[in-house]
Order: sequence, then C-alpha cells, then structure tokens
Amino acid sequence: MRNYTEVTERLKNLDVPIERLGTAHNYPIYQIHLASSAHTPQRVLITGGMHGDEPAGVEAVLQFLERDNTSRLNKFSFLIIPCINPYGYVHNTRETRDGIDINRAFETEDVAEAAIVKKALGKTQFSLTIDFHEDYDATGFYLYEGKQNEKYIGPKLAVAAKAIGSIDPDDPGEDAPDLAEGVYKVANSWGTQGLAPYLLHFHSEHVIISETPTVWELEQRAALHLTILDTALKIISESDA
Repeated sequence: MRNYTEVTERLKNLDVPIERLGTAHNYPIYQIHLASSAHTPQRVLITGGMHGDEPAGVEAVLQFLERDNTSRLNKFSFLIIPCINPYGYVHNTRETRDGIDINRAFETEDVAEAAIVKKALGKTQFSLTIDFHEDYDATGFYLYEGKQNEKYIGPKLAVAAKAIGSIDPDDPGEDAPDLAEGVYKVANSWGTQGLAPYLLHFHSEHVIISETPTVWELEQRAALHLTILDTALKIISESDA
C-alpha cells in the first residue's frame, strides 16, 4: 500500500492554494489553481492518478508543482488535479474500491471520482489538457493526441521525448489511427467515456495522453511526462508569439 498522506503533505508544503474538491471512498481529491499574470491566459489542465497503479503521473504533477513556474505563468494558467483515484493509488489498483475504471466512466453520473472531476471543470474551457498514464505492457513511451483543428504537435513531442527514452515499437491496440511513430489520434470510436475524449468534446480544443512504460524507473517516467508537457507549452507559446 502507498501512503496518500505523503502526497497530501507535499501539496501542503507548496506555496499555492489547494482546494479540496470532494471525497471518494474516504480519500480527499484536491485541485490546485496556478493563476497567470497575463490578462487573457491560455488555460491548461493537468491530471494524474486516474489509474491507481500508475504512480508516475502523480509524481510528475507533484514535481511540476514543486518547481518554479513563474515564466510559464506569463502565458498560461493551470488547473491541476494530482490524483483522481486516491483509493487506487493507495491500494495499487487500476480501479476504484468498487472495481470501476474511472477512465471508462465519464458518460455516467454515478462514479464518485468522475463526478467530482466533472463538477470541478464546470464550464471551463482549456487550450490544452494533458493526462499522465502508464502502460505495464509497453517497453517505451507513446502518446495520444486529439486536436479540434487537427494541427497536431505529437510528432514534435515524440522527438523531444526521445531524449528521455525510446518509443514503444508496438501499436497500443486502442483502434487509434497513428499520426507518427509513437503518436496516435484520440479515436472517435472512444465516445466520451474516457477523460481525454470527454474533455475534447466538452472542455478543450487540444488533449494529450502521455503514456510511459512501467518497466522504467519512476524518475524516468516522471521526467518523460514533464518533457511532453514542457515541449507542448513551448510549442504553443512560440506559435502565438
């Protein structure tokens, strides 16, 4: 069992406002909002811990919050949910206590964790959302991308990520069309049951799912996630310059 208290303590040690969104199976779910100094910032949503047996996403979010993001706040504001599935995180299980995969539950209203996230989002619209995941069967990284204008940046993200580790050579098998080596399109056939397609449909013009192989060390997995995020923010900043 992992210690969720260690996550909450790291959050409380930050010099940022923390909001308790709700409680699922006796565990609190938090969000952090980093306000921008820009008059009309681009809003970014970062999420981790959707699947409790994928701890690198939680670690990546915590490392992002623990570093100096002042320069990024000149352009972006961030809404961050570090751990969507704290019960699963503690018990090292993909699902909730009720055996439900939250990432297949966003079309329903009766899964506590998904309901909490949906309520937190309200009617907010984002320029970019990124959801951190892991794959137990993979030997390298890959990512999914959805973009309303179909001007994809995934191939550039994959090139940058190669500095951290190799691309997985196998197709993940999610009926997702490939955009480039290691880059797959969020498929229309997914509907809106998963967080990323739900966000693309209702809340965001651009979504990314970053997938790291569990066989890598935790620090390497977290570094991969942050490289994908940092590169995406850099590309967006430069495209608007």
